[in-house]
Amino acid sequence: MDEAVDDIVHVPEWAAPPSPRARQLWRAIVLSVAYVAVYLVLDRISFIEPLHGVNITPWNPSTGVMLALLIVKGVRWFPVVLVAELISGATLPQIPILPAPLFVAAIVVTVGYASAAAILRHVRFDASLRRSSDVVVLLLAASTSSCLVATAFVATYAAAGVVPWTGFADAAFHYWIGDAIGIVVFTPPLLMITQSLALPAPTGRGRNRLQLLEVPAQGASIVAALAAVFLQIGGDHPLGVFYVLFLPLIWIATRRGVVAASWALLAIQAGLIAGLEIQYQSEVSLRALQLLMFALASTGLMLGAAVSERHRLSHALAESESRRAAILNTARDGVLTVDAHGKIQSINPAVERLFELPGNLLIGHDVHEFVDAPDLLARLRRITDSPAAEAICWELDVRRADGEVFPIELSVGRFDPPSAPEQYTLVIRDITLRRSAEARVRKHQAELAHVSRVSLAGEMATGLAHELSQPLTAITAYVRGCLRLLAGPVPEPALLNEGLTEVVQQAERAGDVLDRLREFVRGGEYRRVLTQVKPLIDAAVNLTRMDAMQQEVEIEARIDPGLPAVLADRIQIEQVLLNLLRNAMDAMEGANTESRSIAVKARRKGKHAVEISVADSGPGIADEVMDAIFEPFVTTKPLGMGMGLSISHSIVESHGGSLRMARNAPSGAIFFFDLPTAGAEAGADAE
Repeated sequence: MDEAVDDIVHVPEWAAPPSPRARQLWRAIVLSVAYVAVYLVLDRISFIEPLHGVNITPWNPSTGVMLALLIVKGVRWFPVVLVAELISGATLPQIPILPAPLFVAAIVVTVGYASAAAILRHVRFDASLRRSSDVVVLLLAASTSSCLVATAFVATYAAAGVVPWTGFADAAFHYWIGDAIGIVVFTPPLLMITQSLALPAPTGRGRNRLQLLEVPAQGASIVAALAAVFLQIGGDHPLGVFYVLFLPLIWIATRRGVVAASWALLAIQAGLIAGLEIQYQSEVSLRALQLLMFALASTGLMLGAAVSERHRLSHALAESESRRAAILNTARDGVLTVDAHGKIQSINPAVERLFELPGNLLIGHDVHEFVDAPDLLARLRRITDSPAAEAICWELDVRRADGEVFPIELSVGRFDPPSAPEQYTLVIRDITLRRSAEARVRKHQAELAHVSRVSLAGEMATGLAHELSQPLTAITAYVRGCLRLLAGPVPEPALLNEGLTEVVQQAERAGDVLDRLREFVRGGEYRRVLTQVKPLIDAAVNLTRMDAMQQEVEIEARIDPGLPAVLADRIQIEQVLLNLLRNAMDAMEGANTESRSIAVKARRKGKHAVEISVADSGPGIADEVMDAIFEPFVTTKPLGMGMGLSISHSIVESHGGSLRMARNAPSGAIFFFDLPTAGAEAGADAE
């Protein structure tokens, strides 16, 4: 169907839409023709008071157009600029000029200003002139490049005999004034026009009727100042009131910035040239006016750029403050600042909600009235002076207006105002809900741990019955021996005493076994106390010793001497060790491993921790459960629930450590966990 339509409606090649490259080429051609036309028109209009009949005039606006084109489009437009300069040099002079000096002079002008444009582009010159530094760079480039071009241009014509060498300095100075004024007056507005075309048009919001009326008033002030200048020309002091032109320019620059200042300079320059044409003046007066115009233009551009930069910074600051206020007003965390003495300087609405007080009852008050931390300021200074201050936060209690105490998490930052002592920013987060959730999680974990211990106690019943049978058998034997001694003809007190002593020891041994089982199985709250590592490991190993013997598993405990006491709940850590030991034995039993051994090790780790590890010689952990081994309901046992390692992991984390797993060499798995020592808490308080 599409082919049939193409056959019926045939589009000729000349009617086809142009390609993007063709459109770009046409735009370049149109711009080149427009530039040459504008350049020649401006050269013709400004051909005033030419020295020696050539293009040495006191005002060259075409130079400003040339530099603007080279800055915006780049030095690749060198040929177009050269063509315009050659045509101008061949058509404007009032005397015939040989082709050679004409061509050399055109090359000098084009190369000089192309080099200036290349340097400006290289130093990241901003064509919008929003910064004062950009205006300074443009003025330096205009002065330097026009001076060098004027010197080379006049030297070329002097070598050709067009300009006498005796008038070289005067001609070069005349040419320099014309080019410098043309750049300073014409280039800035052209650059700003190109920048505004590339940006979206402003909406014009915020302009009132008074501001709109200000524009014609400023234009009228320029006309009045020009009239005052020309009314004085012809007297004894023709330049005496030139400085009146500074008044409207300063008004416009301070109110509107660099854009309006550049257009005002263009209007003033056009008015000066028009006035000089209408009311003829000497060459000396024209040159003096242009020198003063250069000073006026430099001052106006610098002042306008400073005002624009200040307006831009003020706008950016206001926008930043508005954004900051929006963030703080919508933040759920309280943010407040305090000075070096603890006085509250500022707050956000979340602080008012947290403390249930209006801002006027918080600002200016001492932060210690609400925070239960007498050493708060000292801690703030110590924390903010540390290298890792940004990552430090701590938990403490604060009071509401009704006296209610609630927990918060506090993080702090410090800033130093230029003319005031240091201040601190405090970010307060209410953690009441988190504390409640943590309490519920701990209670749930305790319930799961209790169920786990009851289950483990059932599995240990056989081993414990065997362990209890030994002291009970010994008690029976000793009691029967004592009865036989009492039934004998001669009592033997020494043997009776020895037998009864053994009965008491075996009874106490049986009681210890029952106490350990009852303490392990019971639920309830746990308390962390200083506990020696060796008895902790020995108790767990002894509870699994019978099962290990029945499964022919060798358990070896290697405990480094001199280990400090750990801060732990003994029953919980025993549960972790028992779970790891039973998992190791079950893994080796299920895989029918020939070499069955478990190594329980304890060693010092750092200054404030002890590391305990349980390593086995079993088959190891399968790859598919390696990453999820500590998650609930993940198990490798056929009848396992998958809760043991998850509960153990939570218990170790609640002690401030971490339960980790790695492959053992040459086979098996090894589990590590850390327990804090007594020095860990003291070290945390010291920090």
